[in-house]
Amino acid sequence: MGLMDKVKAQATVLADKAQTGVQQGQTKLAELQTGKKEDHLLRELGAYVFLSERGRPQPDSEAKVAGLLSQLDALEAAGSPVTITPEPLAAPAPGTAPSAGGVPQGAPVAADPVPQAAPVAADPVPQPPAPPAPAAGGAGIPQSSNRLPGQ
Repeated sequence: MGLMDKVKAQATVLADKAQTGVQQGQTKLAELQTGKKEDHLLRELGAYVFLSERGRPQPDSEAKVAGLLSQLDALEAAGSPVTITPEPLAAPAPGTAPSAGGVPQGAPVAADPVPQAAPVAADPVPQPPAPPAPAAGGAGIPQSSNRLPGQ
């Protein structure tokens, strides 16, 4: 086998790997787009249900809810099961104290599956130097009094 034959064989192998990578990327992109569509449909459905439960149904909400449900059914029939993926609770900003009780009232309390590392204390902010003490005799800066004008 000559050098050119080896180069051609290697190029063929690399082209096959590249084609496989492109196909995997397209599959992953399609999955992400389907998931995004599911999330949008579920969010819209949740908004209609919420407003209906609070006594504020929107005009033609029953028809819209039925349409949303049929779209979700079509996604499931196509092989994309609808699942619920709870979002993690947002961590408080560094340096802020948690609210009273730590968790908002009515919020679900779930165990944290991943232990969190203890926060690292930030370096203290450097303070400006103190002003020089007044000279003996009080010359320079007049002293203020705590009296109001006219007293």
